[in-house]
Amino acid sequence: MAALLKPRPIAAAILVLGSGAMLALNWPGQMSWDSVAQLSDGRSGAYNSWHPPVMAFLLGLFDRLLPGPGLYLLFQAALLLAALLTLLWLVPRPGWRSVAVALAIMLTPQMALLQGEIWKDILFANAAIAGFAALALAERHWRAPWIVLAALLLALAAATRQTGVVLLPVAAVTAGLIARRHARPGWRWGLGFLAATLALGLAVTLILAARGDRGEGAAAQIRLAQSYDLAGAYARDPRLSLPLGQDDPALERLLKTRGAALYTPLRNDPLAADPAISAAIGAVPGAVLGRSWQALAMDHPGLYLRVRWGAFRAVVTSPDGQACHYAPVGVGGDPARLKALGLVAQVRPQDRALAWYARLFFHTPVYAHLFWIALALIVLAQLGRQGAIALSGLIVGALVFVLTFVIVSIACDYRYLVPLDLAAMAAALGASGRRDA
Repeated sequence: MAALLKPRPIAAAILVLGSGAMLALNWPGQMSWDSVAQLSDGRSGAYNSWHPPVMAFLLGLFDRLLPGPGLYLLFQAALLLAALLTLLWLVPRPGWRSVAVALAIMLTPQMALLQGEIWKDILFANAAIAGFAALALAERHWRAPWIVLAALLLALAAATRQTGVVLLPVAAVTAGLIARRHARPGWRWGLGFLAATLALGLAVTLILAARGDRGEGAAAQIRLAQSYDLAGAYARDPRLSLPLGQDDPALERLLKTRGAALYTPLRNDPLAADPAISAAIGAVPGAVLGRSWQALAMDHPGLYLRVRWGAFRAVVTSPDGQACHYAPVGVGGDPARLKALGLVAQVRPQDRALAWYARLFFHTPVYAHLFWIALALIVLAQLGRQGAIALSGLIVGALVFVLTFVIVSIACDYRYLVPLDLAAMAAALGASGRRDA
């Protein structure tokens, strides 16, 4: 009994019970329009090219065992719980601070609600944290299986999120440093780790994409992002002259008038939802938009950076709880898909309770990515003093991932940077040992 009252078992119990409560309250999962679409793709086995196919594949795999997203939610949650328990087990001298950190983690809406969302952002975060937790095991006890497990998990993360590939070089350097600490050729292990994870992630994506709709999802996303930047530039400088004026004068007029009026750095939805703009962007050859976007970036770098900075600042600060979707709950999507899947559009009483709970944190640092960036940097400094390679790699990878939004951000949805929040939490737990022991 005395052993159970020690800090490590108590912290572990908090993590397990908290994860169980999250599953019970969210089961079988909060589902947005995209979630429903990907479950539909997974059940049919034909993947929409708008999303990386691995999440739809996993949804379909688990759906065949138990219809619906429930088993997928369990798998997603198990990745993070296993990672947190691993990091807690690796804490050399856990004290009551470890208990406090575990409790604080489980009380955040990022755990209580957002872990219940059927989103690729959550799968990406959980797989990445689990991958670095496996590297932490290798750091403590060098075993090839830990390296293999880390490679599999990080390849899954990279295949889940388009920009998730930036984690792999960071993880490769981390693996190399860990190998060198154990008197092995670090550069060989690092390069091998990078090659293996890149090859595995690419292979999974290509194999699954062969069963896709062969549509223009990626090309459409690029056109959407480029037109968003062009509209932002025209909104800031109506006299801006770009090749679009010669290539497609009608589209240029549309972006300078309706596009500039609808533009907001918070999100691209008003622009994309406009029928005239949407039709014009869909009809224009990608090379036409690409030429003007390149001219904006190369010939007007100051203006381009102002446009990008506005969008990046929006995703980092998430200034509007409603526009940035702080706490979406319930099930919603295309009615025909919902009916085919046997789902009902609804917001249940427990969903409302979760949304109410999340709202308690809206105007606190808990719902501020800048707070988590600051915490991550503080923990990184502490980890550096401790010589903790894997957890330092986790934080560096999360921060590099954040920087990708300087280029790709088109909306301020809070979920996009939840991987940063969760990485900071996990690293704080791993660094929570007693300093005076």
